[in-house]
Amino acid sequence: MNLRLLASTPAVETLIATAMLTTMSGAAPSSLYSRLIFNPTKVAEIVGRLEVQHGSILEHNRLNWLLEAGEGEVLKVLLVNRFFTFTRFGSNQWLVSANLRTVIEYATLGDEFGDLLLESIREKLPSVYAFGRRGR
Repeated sequence: MNLRLLASTPAVETLIATAMLTTMSGAAPSSLYSRLIFNPTKVAEIVGRLEVQHGSILEHNRLNWLLEAGEGEVLKVLLVNRFFTFTRFGSNQWLVSANLRTVIEYATLGDEFGDLLLESIREKLPSVYAFGRRGR
């Protein structure tokens, strides 16, 4: 099994931090975003306080991957979590789409696909990656 992140919602961690602060602050979201976009340390601190639940701000984004895996491996993932979308490209190639809540919840299982999901976001989303590693 091989997984490669292709694309994600831009500045996901900053958007998450902005959404978290918006619920606790009287400041306008655009103002919060403008302050956070150039402060990755503050973003990491805020994102570190995430919670995974229905309605979580982790649901309001999209990530896309290219997956090389057999049909049985894909079926296994779908049977565990129905919030992944798989589109077949070839016999063993799939476009996979999900949000970060789905990624974090699946990663807690500790199987190969969960490990690959976390590794795929390590560089682009280091604070969410760290949050996902703590939940295992």
